[in-house]
Amino acid sequence: MQEIIKKGHDYRIVPENFESATIFELRNIENDCFEIELIKATDDDLKDYGAGTNVEIFGSGMDGLIFFESKVLEQNNSHLKVETPKQYKNIQRREYSRVRFIGELDIEGENENIISIEDISAGGMKLITKRPLEVAKNYKIKITLTNNMTIECLLHPIRIEEQQNGSDTVYAISGCYKEISSIDRIALVQYTFKVLMETENKENER
Repeated sequence: MQEIIKKGHDYRIVPENFESATIFELRNIENDCFEIELIKATDDDLKDYGAGTNVEIFGSGMDGLIFFESKVLEQNNSHLKVETPKQYKNIQRREYSRVRFIGELDIEGENENIISIEDISAGGMKLITKRPLEVAKNYKIKITLTNNMTIECLLHPIRIEEQQNGSDTVYAISGCYKEISSIDRIALVQYTFKVLMETENKENER
């Protein structure tokens, strides 16, 4: 585990109640567990981290993003002991899942040009616009997710496709993020996991 999770890296923990997801700092590593502090959790958030709670952890590892499932062993206010997982997964860029976008997007100087957001992932997004964007340009964007978390970075168009929408010509813009922090990337990974799980649960209920 010492090679997987390290002090000074960015990590995000997600309990069974997604709304209480938050960031944490690693305090100590033992053989069968590691100690963390939920540095920004509210009192209401902390109620969802009692002993026995199953959690998911996303973070920045040596080879990119990592993901693993674990369990809270002990809770002392904002300090937790979390069980060392038996396995973890490296999340590569090619594995970023694209999901529907529920939230708000602000793109500098282009808001009136945006018709819709087709999908979003932790690596980029696809937009439909009235006019094409410039491939050689980076656009400042602000993404507000459903939990009111705001992500600010650059969007770099990598593919522009002209399409017909009835009698109108529109443009499908596929872009990737630039200058995005690892903790913001982790938030997007968490968001896509949440949407995928909600979709799967709805399909199972049919």
